[in-house]
Amino acid sequence: MIDSIRLFLETRFGGVFDHSVIQRLFIALLLLVAARLLLIFLKHVINHAENRGLDSSAKPLVYSLFSYCIYIVTLLLVLHVLGVNTAGIVALVGAASLAVGLALKDALANIASGLLLLFLRPFKAGDYIECGNIKGNIVGIGLFNTTLRTLDGLYVSAPNTSLWGQPIVNFSKNPLRRLEITVGIDYGDSPEKALDIMRDVVAGEPLFMRKPEPQFFVSGLEDSAVNVTFRAWTRTQDYFNLRWKYTAEIKKRFVEEKITIPFPQRVVHFVDRPQGPV
Repeated sequence: MIDSIRLFLETRFGGVFDHSVIQRLFIALLLLVAARLLLIFLKHVINHAENRGLDSSAKPLVYSLFSYCIYIVTLLLVLHVLGVNTAGIVALVGAASLAVGLALKDALANIASGLLLLFLRPFKAGDYIECGNIKGNIVGIGLFNTTLRTLDGLYVSAPNTSLWGQPIVNFSKNPLRRLEITVGIDYGDSPEKALDIMRDVVAGEPLFMRKPEPQFFVSGLEDSAVNVTFRAWTRTQDYFNLRWKYTAEIKKRFVEEKITIPFPQRVVHFVDRPQGPV
């Protein structure tokens, strides 16, 4: 290919490119321009692939992989045009690959983990996940790390290995999510009355699913309270709003119906000890 370019320049422009140094520099410049155009074309291809179904979180990783390949091939071609012995460079890189692999084992592990996340797709852009101590919405998967945005607007850059090496809880993958609210009431109050209030609250909210049917039950006998619980399914995007709304609503209704939500308490019994020596 390079010889064809050189022959074209000599035929087309005559003596202007007779000097080998000028020829080499001009061809090297053409290669750099071609690489730049190829990168622009790559961006357009990836954007088109996103419109055809490619997950947007995978865009950074795909672009990084192909762009690094373009950079390496362009560098080798430019060095070859300028007269550098690229065969020697390739041999040197091959000989040093073991040492480089050991030195960059963590980086290579991140790349491998990123590829596994890309192809197995445990999450996509916008999903809210929890992995270890990391929680947030997925922004994108990069070559070495994955970017998440927390609920309070912070950006977290997590190594790909930290996500791939631990269980991932994806809160967004299922379109439905079960809401569960538990409230402790006083032992002197009626659990059935409390459950009837919960039934009335749930029946008045159209965002709660009717199938599967909501559940209402006594879920525990604690030291200071009897726990009453309701479970109802709703759309995942409505989960948090309903949880906040009905935690407050149930508290309000219990107060109106004179059902006590007790503070933690402990009953202490004093035992009379006999007087005098035992």
